[in-house]
Amino acid sequence: MATSPSSGRRGMRATRKSKNPPLEYDGTRLSRELEEIRQRELELKREHEEIQRRVADLPRQIEERERKQRELIRLRAVSTATTADGFSRPRDKRHSVSRTGSPSRRMTRPEERSARSQFILLCVIFAGILFLLFKSLPR
Repeated sequence: MATSPSSGRRGMRATRKSKNPPLEYDGTRLSRELEEIRQRELELKREHEEIQRRVADLPRQIEERERKQRELIRLRAVSTATTADGFSRPRDKRHSVSRTGSPSRRMTRPEERSARSQFILLCVIFAGILFLLFKSLPR
């Protein structure tokens, strides 16, 4: 019989590499993944609590915004001219009442008419006062 040139172990390798890692590595990998999952769970819980706080706070914010809008509307209504003034007509709604516009804005026709009538009325009152003053002077 012929002897084989090898030591008698056919197909055996000196170093054996297996596809499955040792159990210790699996355990540490699993514990690391478990820790990452716990961290992510804590983050999600924090986000969930934050969102719940926002949702609980939302009605108060909406009420605050509506209150501010009502206050702003009330202030605008009070600051605009009305017919109860006696001399002026209501302001033209095409032009805002805000002070942020250019200071050299032209007056609208109704505003010009109102200003002209106020000027004429003040001139008549001034002329009447002057007339009474001259009449009351001693001669």
